[in-house]
Amino acid sequence: MTTMTKLLALLYLPAAICASLNPRARSTAFLSDAQKSALLVRGGDLGPVSGEALAKTFGVLAIGDAIGGTVNTAELYDKFHITVLPGSNGEHYMGHGIASSAASLAVTSLLALTGTTSVEEAVGFGMLARSAYMTEMLLTGKYKELGVPTVPNVIVYLLLLGTAFGLLSGNADGVTLAKVVSVILAGHGGLLCLNPRIDEDDDTKQMAKVDGGYMFVSSLYSALLAFGVDPVKAMGYAAIGCLPLFLSFVGIVADDAQVFGLNSEQWTFIGVLFIGASAFGMLT
Repeated sequence: MTTMTKLLALLYLPAAICASLNPRARSTAFLSDAQKSALLVRGGDLGPVSGEALAKTFGVLAIGDAIGGTVNTAELYDKFHITVLPGSNGEHYMGHGIASSAASLAVTSLLALTGTTSVEEAVGFGMLARSAYMTEMLLTGKYKELGVPTVPNVIVYLLLLGTAFGLLSGNADGVTLAKVVSVILAGHGGLLCLNPRIDEDDDTKQMAKVDGGYMFVSSLYSALLAFGVDPVKAMGYAAIGCLPLFLSFVGIVADDAQVFGLNSEQWTFIGVLFIGASAFGMLT
């Protein structure tokens, strides 16, 4: 990623870290009295591992994805036997695209799960993290190379900033906007993952699927929080969405590649087992 992205990340992400140093009680502004009993269902456990610990693990993993997608993306993926050409659209999907969703998921989940901010603020800070990457995309004009129309891109960007401001300022409209924006982003990510309508080669399309899958998972988590689902249980549902995301990622690894001594089939088994067991632990 460019130096601009790194600088923007340094400007936005510390805001969430600073917020974590000032614990505040979680707010229930997302819910009416009638909804609380129906939606505030705690996540479960997986044997000796608590559901909360499992959910935090996914948040920590997202931090790694955000860093990997921001710094030396092509070199990093080369270690996993994935060819990403510097400056290509594939690098955008595997770098900028994944990093923006991963940063949003990491910030939102860890702030919400630790209770160091209210749920509203956690979602707001997560949207600011995504906005940092969208700012870089707008300033460099990369969205034009990807065939994204200017007006819709700017509208989504302004909606993100407006929603984040509303959530962080305690404005009730911010809650409504969070639901709408999160659902829109989740829908867009889901469609990109299922059927990337881009004029690119098969490898780049597969990378776009990974980008779309991560956007779906990250936005789904924010949407569930906005509709009042407990942070642990919300991560359990998001983990289910990680299954097709993980399989899409494995699909771009060279068939004969050995990563840490394991081939793609072995990694598929381990990944599906870990994600499935974790989802079960967070939901039951």
